[in-house]
Amino acid sequence: MLLLSRLTLVTLIIVYSPLSFGNDPDSATLALGSVLNDKGQPIELPDKPKSDFNYSPPPIEDSKRSSTQSRVTKKSSSKKAKAKSRKQRLASRSSVANDPGCRWLNSRMNSLDRHLSSGVNSRNRHYQTELKIRQGEWECMKCGAEGPEQSDHATCQYRR
Repeated sequence: MLLLSRLTLVTLIIVYSPLSFGNDPDSATLALGSVLNDKGQPIELPDKPKSDFNYSPPPIEDSKRSSTQSRVTKKSSSKKAKAKSRKQRLASRSSVANDPGCRWLNSRMNSLDRHLSSGVNSRNRHYQTELKIRQGEWECMKCGAEGPEQSDHATCQYRR
């Protein structure tokens, strides 16, 4: 009996309450595609989307650069580059074979070159020694050209 009276009381409160889920006749319905701000005022949406991130860099003056660039091009075209021999390509580090050992060796030799950039002295002489050893490995593993074969990894590795 007590439960039934509470149940009817709650339903009456919901039905006659101004906070009920029914539509309030005073409030305007929200049209499709409209947006409201935090105070309930409508916000107008632009017809075309635009971005503030559109940026175009200022034009570069090419007058100075093109004249020096043309001189460099003329000099390099007048001297024909000779094709490097296989031995020169093996010793060169201008290109690196697609091999993880060769890539590591190249980065290590670059690091050693950076250490030696200030000159060789008694404190960094060990870098010069290691660089000579790594250069020998580079040539043995053919890292400047086609890369090492399977057996080259064991035969070319420096033994301490």
